[in-house]
Amino acid sequence: MSMGTSRVGGSDERGSLFKFDYIGRVVYGTTRYQSIREISQRYNIAGMWSTRLLVLGLVRWLGPVHGYLVRRELDSWRMPGISEIGAGSIYHALKRLTADGSLEVAGTESVDARPARTTYRITAHGEAEFQRTLREKLWEVSGGDDPFHTAWSFATVLTRAENIALLRQRAETLYHRIESVTVILAATSPETAEDRESAFLPAHVRALLKRQTDLWNSDAEWCEDTAGRIESGDLEIGPDPDPEQAAHWREAIRSEKFAEEAAMWQSVFEDS
Repeated sequence: MSMGTSRVGGSDERGSLFKFDYIGRVVYGTTRYQSIREISQRYNIAGMWSTRLLVLGLVRWLGPVHGYLVRRELDSWRMPGISEIGAGSIYHALKRLTADGSLEVAGTESVDARPARTTYRITAHGEAEFQRTLREKLWEVSGGDDPFHTAWSFATVLTRAENIALLRQRAETLYHRIESVTVILAATSPETAEDRESAFLPAHVRALLKRQTDLWNSDAEWCEDTAGRIESGDLEIGPDPDPEQAAHWREAIRSEKFAEEAAMWQSVFEDS
C-alpha cells in the first residue's frame, strides 16, 4: 500500500472525474504526500473541553509553568491529535482558565534576555473543576461530535458511485492511521527504542492508543461492509428528494408537530 498516491477514484454518474487523498478530501489532480502530523491535525481528536482539561491537568502537574513548557510536554506525548494541539489553542486555554478563576498568574520569568513569559498555577477552583471533569468524562458514554454521522445523514445527495468510493477511501484512510499509530507504539517500545527518552510512553497511554486503533479498525470494517452492500444492491440509498417529495415531507413534519402539541395540551388539561 503506497503512502504517496491515492488508490481510490473514478467517475461519478454526472461524468465528473474525482479521486481522494489520504485524509479523505476530494481532489481533481495529483495527490500529495500526507505526513502523520498533517493527518493528525486534520483528525484532531482533542475538542474544546479536552484541550481545557489537558492544559488544566498539565499546569496542575508542572506549575508554576508557562505555556511553552505545556506545549513541549504535550508534543513529547507523541499522541496523534493531542500532540498536535496548536500553541494558539494552548495560550487561549490558559487565558480562559485564568479568566474564570481556574488558574492564576504565578509570576513572570525571563531566560537569556528573551521576552518575559507568564507562569501559571492551578487554584482551588481549578482543582475542583479538574477533578469533576476528569471523573465526568471517564464515566460518560457519549455519542460524541462525529462529523461523519452528520454528513452520512445526507448520503442521498451523492451518487451511488461516489458513496462507494468515499466509504472505501475512508476505510483506507483509517487503516493508514492505524499503521501510523502502530509505528509509534513500535518505536516507543522499551525493547526497540533507541534511547530511554524515546521509550517513555506510559503503559496507560499505550493502552489508550490501542483502544483508538481498535475503534478505527471497527469503523474501517463498517465502511468496507457498507460500500460492498451498496455495490451489490443489498443497501439501496434513495435519490435526493425532489420538490414534490420535499413538500410532502414538510407537511408530514407539520402534522406530526401539530399532533405532538395537541397531545401536550391535552395532558395539561387532564392534569389540571
